Amino acid sequence: MVISLTRAVILYAIAIFLIRLMGKRQIGELQPSELVITMLISEIASLPMQDNSIPMLSSIVSLFVLVSLEILISALSLRFHKLRTLMQGHPVIIIRNGQIDVKALRKLRISLNDLLSALRQKDVFEISQVSYAIFETNGKISVLLMPDYRNATASDLNLKPEDNGMPFAVICDGNYNKNAAKEADINLEETKRIAKRKNLTFKDILLMNVNNKKKYEIIRKDKNS
Repeated sequence: MVISLTRAVILYAIAIFLIRLMGKRQIGELQPSELVITMLISEIASLPMQDNSIPMLSSIVSLFVLVSLEILISALSLRFHKLRTLMQGHPVIIIRNGQIDVKALRKLRISLNDLLSALRQKDVFEISQVSYAIFETNGKISVLLMPDYRNATASDLNLKPEDNGMPFAVICDGNYNKNAAKEADINLEETKRIAKRKNLTFKDILLMNVNNKKKYEIIRKDKNS
């Protein structure tokens, strides 16, 4: 039992490390080759967990070979366009100026219902409003609406709103985030002074957002939490 548990923990840690090594994109936007590698990693890692007679070393070597191969292919794909197209395919326009490209849908084996469902998830309910819809290589659909149906921007209205930058979670659930504080250009002492002015300690704060202009927002923890 102890041996099985130990093997499971080791293989789990190695699998997590290798997925992280492949890059964060693998979590949410898998390309075909990345999906295959991810499936193989899970399959190879699971076998020694189920059968103690399978040598762990051979499984670990196989895992590293697969990930090394994926990293090599990714590096080569950045350099050679044809290889990237071969491994990942290329984006395909499926709607142009409100007209569905039926041939493209058939080539991609996408039904009309699938297309309509994907558009609804983009808050698009009328195809006539779509200037372009593109089927991306990761299986998602990008949509560009006709100019009349796009949200108005500040530029369209000749407005120049103040840019306060991005807010960073300097304190999250009572914990100080050093990396976020660096991005917000605020140090630990400044953060403590802000909390002290509100008669709070870090442990009293659920969330403190600070932007690049040193403007902050504090959400206190519920006393019952």
